[in-house]
Amino acid sequence: MKFEFPINTFRMLPNPYGEYTERNSNPVVYECYVEVQDIPDNFPMETNPREQNLKTNVAKNIEESLKSYEENFHIKNRGIILSAASFAFNSKTSHATIFMTDTEVHGNVDGGHTYKIILANRNELQDKQYVRLEVIIGAEDFFQDLAKARNTSVQVKDTSIAELEKKFEFIKDAIGPLANEIAFKENDIDKRISIDNIISILSTFNLNTYSDADKQPISAYSQKSFCVKQFLAYDENDIHNPFHKMVPIIPSILKLHDYIEKKLPEKYKEVEPGGKYGLIKGIQSKKENSKVKFQTDIYGDDIEYKSPRSFVLPILASFRALIRENEEGYYEWIDSPFKLFDKVGGQMAKNTKERSKSLGYNVNALGKDAGHWRDLFQIVLIEKLMKNA
Repeated sequence: MKFEFPINTFRMLPNPYGEYTERNSNPVVYECYVEVQDIPDNFPMETNPREQNLKTNVAKNIEESLKSYEENFHIKNRGIILSAASFAFNSKTSHATIFMTDTEVHGNVDGGHTYKIILANRNELQDKQYVRLEVIIGAEDFFQDLAKARNTSVQVKDTSIAELEKKFEFIKDAIGPLANEIAFKENDIDKRISIDNIISILSTFNLNTYSDADKQPISAYSQKSFCVKQFLAYDENDIHNPFHKMVPIIPSILKLHDYIEKKLPEKYKEVEPGGKYGLIKGIQSKKENSKVKFQTDIYGDDIEYKSPRSFVLPILASFRALIRENEEGYYEWIDSPFKLFDKVGGQMAKNTKERSKSLGYNVNALGKDAGHWRDLFQIVLIEKLMKNA
């Protein structure tokens, strides 16, 4: 089988034990970045020891990253590893040519989920994404060992252990039937929502850590794993546990998240009547005749546009300014966050678009921009102070 396609950022890693020749078959490794639209759709998969289940949480995270337009998918993802008979690079055309002669030892060794997810979703991408491709020549004699080594088991996640220790019970009690749609363990492959995402959202309302405008929960966007560790650091029954203090407002926090996600295009239109929300870089919109459906992250409501997390989370976190701790030690709303968003949501949507523009429409940079989180928080804080004046 012959595969010829354009590549980007090519390099060869010679074997330190000597060059690859017909007599001395020391394996050699070639690495490159490939635009996902250019990846051939017929790499042999018999060489991959895993079946590709695209419904797992891992697969969903890969798909989310691919569609995020953060321009770092090729770095965060482990990429695709191929075993092949030969590899050639044409420097004039920037094309690679790969030959595979035996599908028992040539083909996809690792990264099968990434490969299948790219093929299933690349027609919906509006901007370029790249994937790392590693091609190994001369691995035929130890192919089985290579496949085994590159497909090592993943360490059990903290959340799976926490589920066994029943650390999420108070969240389940607070959200009711929605808990049935949340994957609390990594083998909950049929669940729509990961507990990591729920915890990261709730983290934006942690008054113990983020008590004022100077402290913003950027980790909710950039480090879900940090949010989980922060959550697990508290005893679930500890009176000082901020997540336990949220119990009365957890349902409304999650509903507010989806309300913002659903209403952002409408609010943007209020302040920019001639603007088209779907044309903002980073926003996913349906292509003509496409059967793709967009849904809100938590309750799965149908929406026309899919906004990146870096648009939604900083706005959601700003409504932390509307909660206080009551006499019983639980959080409560001072005012309705839904009504206030209806009032200032247009300004927030415009500010988000303008800040994204100033950052070159880099949605990843937007999610990590402390100044942006702070500005949105100040909008809610000022509204609260004006109402209570």
